[in-house]
Amino acid sequence: MATDHDALTTEVDRALKAGKPAEAICYLAQIVEEHPNDRHARLALAVALGDAGNGQGALKIIQALADRLAHDGYLLPAMVVVRHGLQHAGDDQRLVGILRRIHVRGVRAKAGNLPMPPPLKPKKGALSQATAAELLALPLAARLEKVAALGADLPAAGEAAIPLPMPLFGELEEDAFLETVKHLHYRRVAAGTKLLEEGKVGNTLLVLAAGHAVVSKGGTELAKLGPGSVLGEMAIITGAPRSATATADGEVEYFELARADVAELAQKKPKIAEELLEYCRKRLIGNLLRTSPLFARFDETTRYLLLDRFQRRGYGPGQKVIEQGKPGTGLFVIASGEVEISVAKEGGEAVVVANLGPGEVVGEIALLQDTPTTANVIARGQVGALFLPRADFQKVLEENPKAKEYLQTLSADRLKASAAAKDESEVLDADELIVL
Repeated sequence: MATDHDALTTEVDRALKAGKPAEAICYLAQIVEEHPNDRHARLALAVALGDAGNGQGALKIIQALADRLAHDGYLLPAMVVVRHGLQHAGDDQRLVGILRRIHVRGVRAKAGNLPMPPPLKPKKGALSQATAAELLALPLAARLEKVAALGADLPAAGEAAIPLPMPLFGELEEDAFLETVKHLHYRRVAAGTKLLEEGKVGNTLLVLAAGHAVVSKGGTELAKLGPGSVLGEMAIITGAPRSATATADGEVEYFELARADVAELAQKKPKIAEELLEYCRKRLIGNLLRTSPLFARFDETTRYLLLDRFQRRGYGPGQKVIEQGKPGTGLFVIASGEVEISVAKEGGEAVVVANLGPGEVVGEIALLQDTPTTANVIARGQVGALFLPRADFQKVLEENPKAKEYLQTLSADRLKASAAAKDESEVLDADELIVL
């Protein structure tokens, strides 16, 4: 007869706090017997079993659970399981082999070239069940052996499922993927937890492994994201303040990768770090190209071609992005942070005419009209920007006359607004944006 789950969990917590993993595994084994699809309980059983002295048995449970999750299409939860194993067993080649298979399935699924994986080995026969009390009564060696067998005994597998998406990880080469996984930090949080907070300085990238997160900006809900979603990638590039808030909508599991981890990877294996940065750069540019009013005038093919033409730029507080009176060098798209637009009056006094944030564009008036820049653009804090060189910008406009016409009209209107603001010493809203 099933036992109260909360009572068993209480006994697990008590035993672990008392430093008695050999007792905790008995209660965990009963939870797993009664709830065979509870992957968290099975993983906890494996960890406690290893702490109790049966490392090989723990690895068998982790291997069986990770293989089953991958077989069922849950590649990210399978990574969670393997990551736990690596933390306790180092570079165990069986676990590394599972990671390789996970990566292959993710890459092939994305490419639409996923052959049917071999079936999992059938169960040899159902094991006799055992309650926590019965397991506690066994001698320690027999108990560890019995619990290991129970933990590795999963329900019969069905047919293999098509994997859910695995963004970021599926973009990396295999060696880069394996090294990156070793640097991931796993988090499991309750509903309502803020994963990212608007305005706070960020230094980590997040990948949702399970659950959903609600993204909001200025208190307005923008989207609800699920497993596989990547959040906060701009932090890896610039460490700028978060541009939105992400809140756990129910329990959420996610991986976290810090800038410090990327820096460590860069020292050991520069190519891997560059792959990560390149993924973040392209993802960021892709988002901006889809959402910026400026680039909405371009067709999908042109936006895609622009991905490889943008360059990353970073600016510290007070640093000039554009200096008034200088020749225009290219187009800047603010990716993170905020810039101040100011115009110098006669006599040198500067008048602030706008404050611009992520997604806004500066620099195109000087390019369109072939004139010196008309204002200063200064970083108000840490700013990340994407830069399109002058030659690339002009080539794109030549190939897209409708976009050029739109920009010429927009620039003329905004020059008038800039002049008016200069006369009135008025700070404009973003809706009255001066694009320089």
